[in-house]
Amino acid sequence: MIKIGDYDKIMSDRNIFSRIIYTPVFEALQLLKKRRKDPALTAKVKKLLKGHVPELFKNKKCGLMARQLATPNFENRMFIALAEENGLHPVFLEYFDDKFTSNNKYKHSLGQLHIQNKIGKDGKECMGKVNIIDFDKYDGEKLKEVKTLWGESLIEFYKKLFDAYDLKGFSFFEETDWYKKNKEKPIDFYVNFFLLVTCFGVLFENFLSAKDDAEAEFTKKIVLPALEQVMNLTGVKPLIVSLEPLDLEADNFWYYHLPVVKKYVKLNKISIK
Repeated sequence: MIKIGDYDKIMSDRNIFSRIIYTPVFEALQLLKKRRKDPALTAKVKKLLKGHVPELFKNKKCGLMARQLATPNFENRMFIALAEENGLHPVFLEYFDDKFTSNNKYKHSLGQLHIQNKIGKDGKECMGKVNIIDFDKYDGEKLKEVKTLWGESLIEFYKKLFDAYDLKGFSFFEETDWYKKNKEKPIDFYVNFFLLVTCFGVLFENFLSAKDDAEAEFTKKIVLPALEQVMNLTGVKPLIVSLEPLDLEADNFWYYHLPVVKKYVKLNKISIK
């Protein structure tokens, strides 16, 4: 039986954490190529997933970014570029049934656009912020129910922003088209999710481990046990590449948008400061 180690120790040591969770991108690409040609491994994973492997992942070498609702912020634009540079087809796995909460940094950024503006007199970039949803109204509601202040579906709004950046050559994939959640625990989903990226794709992600970050507890209680379970089920480590420099992973600039998005808000008479 594979044991990745004491979870508390892993969470407290960045080097150990990175070694256990992540695989360097070049190595991940080599392993993906090798594993896709391994009939025993692919058959085992398909069986564990009960045959539920999306056709997209069967037909293409995919790089995967999981976001409840994808937005073309700096982080996600970087993901598209990095995946393409390495010969992977970028795929955003979305989950519109997930609930909106302002307590989650990423979800909060969906309701409040961070926009890079001109360079200030001090030489620093000025950033404008604008709320585009009613936080009190939609806190706890499903993302697919959330509307902007001007009545547009938040999902449709962000799909338009991808067009604003003229981004092409990637795919959206809604989670419920692949995995039907009933009353499973979060770890059950992550086991299936990590099974998918043992030989059918590469996940680009940063799992937070710092004690002062609210998501670190989720990493400890869900991500690490799921990773360990998948390694025991398959004998291989899921292919996870760190998207962001580890010393910058919690910085807010990953949520920034360029000024090109302003017109999609100004059209609805919302001023940006």
